[in-house]
Amino acid sequence: MDQNERFDELAARQDGVINRRQALDCGLTTDQIQRRLDTGHWVRMDTAVYRLRSASPTWRQRVRAAILSRPRAVVAGRSAAFLHGFDAVGPTRPEILVPFQGNARSTLAKVIRSRLYDEIATVSVQGFEATSVAETLLTLAGMMPYAGLERLVDHELASNRVDIDSFGPIFDRLEYARVRGLGALRRIVYERSADAFQPPTSALERLLYRLLDRAELPPYTRQLPIAYPNLEATVDAFIPRWRLVVEGDGRRWHTRRADFERDRVRDNAASAAGLRVVRFTYQMLKSDAEGCVTTLIEAGGWRVQSA
Repeated sequence: MDQNERFDELAARQDGVINRRQALDCGLTTDQIQRRLDTGHWVRMDTAVYRLRSASPTWRQRVRAAILSRPRAVVAGRSAAFLHGFDAVGPTRPEILVPFQGNARSTLAKVIRSRLYDEIATVSVQGFEATSVAETLLTLAGMMPYAGLERLVDHELASNRVDIDSFGPIFDRLEYARVRGLGALRRIVYERSADAFQPPTSALERLLYRLLDRAELPPYTRQLPIAYPNLEATVDAFIPRWRLVVEGDGRRWHTRRADFERDRVRDNAASAAGLRVVRFTYQMLKSDAEGCVTTLIEAGGWRVQSA
């Protein structure tokens, strides 16, 4: 295989991006590299990182360029979340993780530095080396409200893309560290463990109804029996103005997971009857009441606009 074939094969695997070191390893000389830049066959994306003119610009290409701009780097943060397929996470500006000694400045990406870089779990996903699902959730924990993080963790657990044991090495590694979002993630994971605290129904209802009694929310009815076309159920609360069902959930995680199908049947029946269901866990109600109120107002406003 000659140098052009080696180069073409490598560039194809890397979304049309290559760095100077790789070009030299393929057998190109410094003069050949400069000639490609001068003639416009290559486009400089960063110092010593180039894109083939024939390769159309994409988000993957920007991420690849960011990775190739550092001697050691993996995809992290929201970029890793997008590669893993996290719910409601889009392709934002590339984010990469590098050793703490690495340069934090980049025109291509947000750079996250870590003193414990070598201890962070990584996996191969969609052709990139990225932080694992559990490590990615830790990074996001410092960027989002508690309720949003809890919903995201629940989604990843329910999708079997991560399990409770995956968080153990993270918590051991950071036992005495002060990391933004770590406490929130630790509480959420603990609540889903086998020996987690299960609140009494009375405590859950007290938190839910205290929330719904707030002045900025419309009147509601407690413990309302609803006869759906193919199902009868009693809901924790119903807001008539928004046709919104609000449920409090104090079950242990393994119980919620076992009841997943039954919950979906109830939610689908509500949807078929023109209602929308919002569910809050005990921890959401206790730790992020403001976030729960915001969720209700946004859900209710959406119902009004679409009516």
